[in-house]
Amino acid sequence: MPTLSDHEVRSELDDRMQNFVRRQEMLFVATGEPEDGHDCTFVTGGAGFVRVLSVNRLAWPEFDDASLSDAISDIERDPRVSLLFVDFARGAIGLHVNGKAKILDDDAMRRAYRALNLDPTLDLVSDRRPSRWITVYVESAYISAAGEL
Repeated sequence: MPTLSDHEVRSELDDRMQNFVRRQEMLFVATGEPEDGHDCTFVTGGAGFVRVLSVNRLAWPEFDDASLSDAISDIERDPRVSLLFVDFARGAIGLHVNGKAKILDDDAMRRAYRALNLDPTLDLVSDRRPSRWITVYVESAYISAAGEL
């Protein structure tokens, strides 16, 4: 399988990028707002908590986590985000994703992506459903890697 060189920018997530995202248990979300500066928020969940909805759409559930309140406020004012997925165990491989985020309540997300209704893991997190989802439309993605995806 051909390998991507460092920083080869794609407009979509290829199969290897999608599989990489599905294995991750954490990500960093960078947001910005002209008057407040920039924020970088650490988000974690079980492997696969970030859903790959299509080659250019990612999403993860939110459960009223106070640590994300600043990021959510920033996204509401300016939807531009940068995501960084890092796999430290496999040689500090990083997948950078830039795009536009949108916040959807859980009911709207489940109407738009009906397959989520069939995902039993969503109802097992603290025995409650997500209150909302952060969706990201992928505009660019690239790998910065010391190892292999």
